Amino acid sequence: MIQILLSTFISFIIVIVSSNSIILKSEDDKMNHFLLTSSTVTASNDTTTIIKETEPPSNDFSNEQIESLDKIVYFSSTMGIVGALFIIISFFLFKAARTFATKMIFFLSLSDLFAAIFYLPYYRESDLMCNFQGMGLVFFLSSSYLWTMCISISLFMVFFTTIFELNHWFKYFHFICWGIPLLTALISLIFHAYGKTGSWCFIADPTSIFRLLYYLPLIVVFFINLVVFIAIRWKISQHSNSLVSKVNIIVSFYLIAFSLSQLPTIINSIQNFSNPDDPQFSLFAFQLLLQPLQGFLNCVVYGINEGFINHYVEFFEKYIFRCRCRKSRELKEIDSDKTSLLVDYENSDDEEGFDGMDKLIIDDYNRV
Repeated sequence: MIQILLSTFISFIIVIVSSNSIILKSEDDKMNHFLLTSSTVTASNDTTTIIKETEPPSNDFSNEQIESLDKIVYFSSTMGIVGALFIIISFFLFKAARTFATKMIFFLSLSDLFAAIFYLPYYRESDLMCNFQGMGLVFFLSSSYLWTMCISISLFMVFFTTIFELNHWFKYFHFICWGIPLLTALISLIFHAYGKTGSWCFIADPTSIFRLLYYLPLIVVFFINLVVFIAIRWKISQHSNSLVSKVNIIVSFYLIAFSLSQLPTIINSIQNFSNPDDPQFSLFAFQLLLQPLQGFLNCVVYGINEGFINHYVEFFEKYIFRCRCRKSRELKEIDSDKTSLLVDYENSDDEEGFDGMDKLIIDDYNRV
C-alpha cells in the first residue's frame, strides 16, 4: 500500500512540474519575443545594442569542462542507480527482509535512485526540462538526506532510550521526508528560481534565499547525523567484545558514506555563496562524482549489512542450483552472521548487556 501511495505521489509531482514548467516556458517565450522586437527596432541606431540584448548568457565553464562534468556524472549516476536498484529489488524480492530498518532504507534508496536519474545531463536543452530537472533534484536530494536523519534518530532512540517500538513513527517520517522537499521544490518553481548551474539545472542563483532553503537543512542534518553517530560510537566504545566492535565499524561506515556523498556539496555551496562569480571546476567535479553516487554507497553500507547478500545466496541455491547446502542452512540459523542491524549483546562473548540494549540498533518489530 505504501508503494502504491508513493508511486501516486511521485506521479502527482511530475504532473505539477510539467504543468508549471509549460506556463513558465510560455511566459519566457513572450519575454524573449519582446526583447527581440525591441532590439530589431533599435537596429538602425545602434548595432552594438542589438548584439548585447540578443546574445545568450555565457556558461560558467567551457564546453570541454562541461563535457568532462558530463562524463563524471554518467559514471556516478550509473553506479548510484545500480546500488539503489539493488536494495529496492531486494526489498520486493525477499519478504523476510522487510523489517523496520529495511523499510527506511528502501525509501532512502528510492530517493537516491531518482536523484541519480535527475542528475543525468538530459534536461538542460529547454526551459521546460531545466525546470523539471531542478525541481526533481531539489525534491529527491532533500528527501534523501532527510531519510538519513530519520535513520540516525531511530538509532539514537534505541541506543539512548528504552523505546524500541518505532513503527508508529513512520507517518511522521513520511511527512518530514516528502512534505518538506515538496514545499521547497514548489516554492522555488513558483518564484522562477531554477536555471543552469555548472553542467546541470538547479537553483540558479547561489546567493538566493531559495538556495538557503535547500542547503541550510542539509547542513543541519549533516551535523545532526555527525553528533548522533559520534554519540553512538562513544556509547558502544564503553563495552569491548567482538560483536560490539563489529557494530562500531558499521556505524563508522554509516557516517563515512553520508560524509562522502554530502560534504563536497556543502563545500561547493559555501564557495559559490561566498564568491558566486568564480565557480571552481574541481569542486563541481567532486560534487558530481560523489553526490549521485550516494545510492551505491548506501547499498554497500546498508544493503550488505542488512543481510541481502545472504538472501541472494539462499535464493540462487534454492532456485538456480536446486540445492540448499549446509553453509546456507548455517547462515540462516546464525543471526549474528547476517551482520544486520539486529544484534544480541547479551550473548556476545559472554559479555553482559548494557542499559537493557539486548536488541541493537533497529529490531524487526512488525514484518510487512
